[in-house]
Amino acid sequence: MKLKEKCIFLGLGNYGGKQTKEFISLGYKGYVANGSDQDLKALGDIPKYHLQGFDGFGGHRERALDCLAKNSEFIEFLENIKEEIVFVIFGGGGSTGSGCATIISELLLQQKDDEDIFPRIVCPVVALPSLDAPVAKHRNAYQAVQELQEIEGLGATFFINNNIGKDYTSLNSTFTKFLDTFLTNDSYGDLNNFDESERLEMLKDGGMMVISLMGTKDNQSLDQTLMLQKLTKDGIFAPIESNKVCENIAIIHSGRNNSDIQKENVIAEVGKPKNVFEGYNNKNTLVAVSGLDYPVSHVMKLGDMAKAAYDERQRNRHHIEKLGKLDFMEDEITKTVEQKKKKPSKWEVLQKKMKK
Repeated sequence: MKLKEKCIFLGLGNYGGKQTKEFISLGYKGYVANGSDQDLKALGDIPKYHLQGFDGFGGHRERALDCLAKNSEFIEFLENIKEEIVFVIFGGGGSTGSGCATIISELLLQQKDDEDIFPRIVCPVVALPSLDAPVAKHRNAYQAVQELQEIEGLGATFFINNNIGKDYTSLNSTFTKFLDTFLTNDSYGDLNNFDESERLEMLKDGGMMVISLMGTKDNQSLDQTLMLQKLTKDGIFAPIESNKVCENIAIIHSGRNNSDIQKENVIAEVGKPKNVFEGYNNKNTLVAVSGLDYPVSHVMKLGDMAKAAYDERQRNRHHIEKLGKLDFMEDEITKTVEQKKKKPSKWEVLQKKMKK
């Protein structure tokens, strides 16, 4: 069975639905879940589940437990997933996706009744909010990543960096292309090949995984410096940590036998791995690194910004200006009230007349 057939994409919330739809369009199995009927309608005719009773979480990711408890049919669906590799896709700054994703990831890892699908590989895909996003999104993302760190047995985690630009459609398409190339590449060369077992090893690695894919133009040589920058700090993924901790490196060269990017240069950027897997004769050059530490420095920025914004809001609340009395108007107000009391309404005059 090809690796693609062993995968299923589970999209949670707004971002999760959009990103999963891209993979479904390429022939992958996929399913989306959301409480928002509007978000689900926008996705068109794809497999989906409407989380009943929760039209969004209103920014409160803690509502996920109640939501999943009241949607037993969805839990039953999750329990019956048979695929070996599950990509759980969600927006870290949202509430539906970030709230449900960590719980669902734990659920998927606990299903050990079917020996045919275990050990299962669960790979979260987290879209981190931009630095100028609202404070609630920073808080939600921080909490979600914190919870992911505590789950034992997770596979490779992909952290999408929404801070690189506002063209989210392009960002989604780029990630789809990168991961699809990693999963389905079947190029081969005389020296060596990057096979399915090696891909599985990388997906099993806990921690962060990054991928870079780049072609050449007009027979020019590959810009290795640019490719490594996009792999580690300026690409679609969150910047990697500087501690040079990683597990595996994969390089699929665009040439049949030549090395268009030197593995020594990759190692110098990301650290010494357990193994380096190489393949050849691809249309473009692909580099992937797994087993990296979570992008703690980047996520801490989100947490620090959330705390700073919260503290500022609290300070401002203690300095709310209240309207004082306008003493010079009190006499006029009193007179006006007294006049109103002294002057009966027409209805009161009519009532009096009727009593006579």
